[in-house]
Amino acid sequence: MTGDNSTITGCSTHCALNDDDLSCWNSTANFFTKLLIGQLRHYIAVQVDIDQWHRRHGKPDGQDMDTVAASIEESFFNELHPKDILTNTTVIKVAKVLSDRIRDVSDHVITWVPHFQCPVPCEYRYNNYKNLFIASMVLNICLVLAVIPFMIRLIRHEHEWGSESRLIST
Repeated sequence: MTGDNSTITGCSTHCALNDDDLSCWNSTANFFTKLLIGQLRHYIAVQVDIDQWHRRHGKPDGQDMDTVAASIEESFFNELHPKDILTNTTVIKVAKVLSDRIRDVSDHVITWVPHFQCPVPCEYRYNNYKNLFIASMVLNICLVLAVIPFMIRLIRHEHEWGSESRLIST
């Protein structure tokens, strides 16, 4: 979820059970609450969009929502690990709630379909580009300051060479 140019705020892997207070844990829980709600929203939006696609391409009643519910449940089961903190019962309940919501939202052809957004690195850090711009400007200024004395010297020498060549021709 993170890359070279990304950062996440609000989530910390440094929370400890012997911390003086719960601020670190609460901040991390709040982060995951927002993340979970956002991802559920996007998941439902995509499923509704899929159903709307079916409704616009020859299936006026949309998808069979029981099949969708079974598909959601199966895809969730595929993500479980042995001795996972999530149980099969939890997954079944979540899949049922999601499929019920999809069924409620997409019960007819709707003109406005829900929007979803694919995750870009969380809270993309643009400071790196700003810092690269500043470093580039500083290096350009240094280059100009280093080149100017040589150009002045070259101009003076050309002036001297020009006056020497006039002396020779006379």
